[in-house]
Order: sequence, then C-alpha cells, then structure tokens
Amino acid sequence: MDRQTQDVLRREEAHNLLADYEQPDKSLVDILDTLPSIIAMVDRDGRVDLVNRRFEQFSGVSAANAQGMLIESLIPRFSGQLQRITEAIELGEPVNIEKIKLRNGKDPRYYSLQIYPLNEEPSGMAVIRIDDISEHVRIEEIMMQTEKMMMAGGLAAGLAQEINDPLGVIMQHSQNIERRISPNITANLEAARELGISLDDVRAYLEKRGIPGFIGHIREAGARASRIITAMLHFSRRSEPFTESADIAAVFDQALELAANDYDLNKKCNFKNIEIVRECDPAVPPVTMTVLEIEHVFLNIIRNAAQAMAEKCPRPAARITVRIRRDGEMALIEIEDNGPGLEETLQHRIFEPFFTTKPVGMGTGLGLSVSYAIITNNHKGSIEVSSQPDEGTRFTIRLPIKGKTA
Repeated sequence: MDRQTQDVLRREEAHNLLADYEQPDKSLVDILDTLPSIIAMVDRDGRVDLVNRRFEQFSGVSAANAQGMLIESLIPRFSGQLQRITEAIELGEPVNIEKIKLRNGKDPRYYSLQIYPLNEEPSGMAVIRIDDISEHVRIEEIMMQTEKMMMAGGLAAGLAQEINDPLGVIMQHSQNIERRISPNITANLEAARELGISLDDVRAYLEKRGIPGFIGHIREAGARASRIITAMLHFSRRSEPFTESADIAAVFDQALELAANDYDLNKKCNFKNIEIVRECDPAVPPVTMTVLEIEHVFLNIIRNAAQAMAEKCPRPAARITVRIRRDGEMALIEIEDNGPGLEETLQHRIFEPFFTTKPVGMGTGLGLSVSYAIITNNHKGSIEVSSQPDEGTRFTIRLPIKGKTA
C-alpha cells in the first residue's frame, strides 16, 4: 500500500471518528447518564461536544444547548482548573486535581477534577470528569481527628498521672499548714504553751503579712489543677459506664438548669438573659446513653456559647437554639448560638486538647476535647462544628438511638 493510499485511509478514519462524536451512540449516552460523575467531552479549545445528565443538572444547561459552547462558560467555578485542557491533550497525560473547594452557601463543598486526553483522536479531544468528594473529605477529617484524639489521650493520661502525685502533696501540705495554726485544735495550743508563745500572736502576725491568703490561693490553684487533671483522665479513659435509655430533650434541659445555676458562668454573663429556642421533635425515641456524660457535653457547649455571646459587642439579643430530631437510626442534636462565630482555621482545632480561644485563666482547653471523646469513644456517635465569623456557631451531634456502633 503506497503512502497516498495510507493518507486517504487515515482521513477517512478521522472523519468517521468525528462523525461518531457528532452523533454519539445512544448506548454510550445512556451509560454516561447512569454515572454519578459530571462528564463532558471537549476539544482542545474547550468547546463542548458531549455531556451527561449530571453535567446538565450541575450547570443548568441542556446537552443540546451546551454543544459547541466553551466549558468554562458553563461551569465557571472550575475555570482555573479547566485551563489545563490544552496541556493534557498536548502532553497526552491525564491531569488530576483533588480537593477543589467551592462554597455553596455557608457550607463548603469539595470536588475532584480529572482531564483525560483521547490520545487516539486526531482532532485532540479530552474527557472531563468531576466528582463531589465532600463526604469523603468529611470522613477523612473525622478519621484524622480521631487518630489525633487517640494519641492525645495517651499523652493526657501519662501527663495527668505525673502531675497528680506532686499536686496531692501540695494540696495536703497547704491544708496541714492551715490546720497547724488553727486555735481550735488542742495540739496547737499545747505546742504554743511549751514554747512560751501565744498562738493568737502568731496568727495575728501571719494575718498581718497576708500568709493565710497566700495559702488559700495555693489551695484554690491546686483545686483548679485537680479539676483539669480529672478532665484529662476522663478524656483519656475508655470506660464502660452505666448506660440507660433517656429522653435527650430532658437531658438538655438538665444541662440548661446547671448552666443557669453556675456561679462562675453568671459572673461573666447573666445566663437568664439568654433566649432559649427549642425545636424538638417529640417523636424522637429515648436514646441509650450515659446521662451524666451527655449532660456534661451539653453543658460544655452551652457554657462556651454563653461566654462567646457575652464577649460579642455590639450584638443582637443572645440566643441559643436547640434542635432535636431523628435521622434514621441516629438522634440528631444541633446546638446553635448567634455569637461571634469562628474563623475556619479555628474550627479545625476546636476539639484539640488544651486549645482554647479564651484568655489565660478563663478556660483549660479541655472541655470540647473531653466532649469529643465522650461522643465518639463512649457513645460511638459523631460531633461536628460549623461556623462563620459574626454569624454564630452550630454544633451537630449524632447519637445512635439504640447504642449501636456507628
């Protein structure tokens, strides 16, 4: 076969391939329409030759109207990535772009985009595939957070044990010092008489120098450190506490009552001035839980919301909204405030041990990490946070109704 005949055959083959693209086989279109991915076939200039139904739904443009149009004009949110179509065709190598973040309302969505060149096509065509991987990214973040919590749990347990012993000595001896100068203990009076001194004079001197106040501060600081250690041990332990079926709305109300009577909380913000909005479905069945632990989680979230709203100025009337409903075999609880909200960078760290946005001395940074451990480890549920600056914060908790492993 001479060269001229070969060229004629190649042109005929190219013509037939182009005709196939211009009038795609119906079976091919049906196959593409069943795929969950967004699919489009384009030329090297980015002009659409073929799209599937998912593309139509995503772009809002029918396949007939999309043909011949620039793909960037149909899905402009991916324009930055689609500029690599020519690169993929010329190099003959696929382009893979992961975790493209697009914001849809308040919640971001994540997509992956692949450009596959059709190397056998002489006119230079490529197939574009776009997938919504938001759920995959969310699960990946939860797994990373869980692994981080497991590592932190071991560190917290070791640290707590190391601190506990010397702290116990400090607390015990500060209490003994207060007892040894008390005039109400006979042994103290007898020791003073043997030395020929007045215990009242000794106490007057100590009061004059403010020493009892120093001892009191040591005891208060020790008590605060003890509470932190207790929280750390709670965070690190995987115990099997007593569980029971309880009304989730009633447990939340108990946590509200505790918050309303919390002296430290009311010093910083008047909890009675916060509006509580309940949107609870009475049809939600009782949930198998450890009541005190879930109450503790609710109280942590309520306290954080109240303190955040007290710091926001100027602000609308403070409000906490709780929503409880059934979601399949899970009870879904949303606790939302209208406080100052959080930057996205802070949301990724909110459940880390010792991470806090509060001033020094105002928080330990363990409340939400302990809550995370209670929900995920002890109850096999999930807890997430979503927030926008100046638009409040929402915690979403899912608990298995019958206590099954999620």
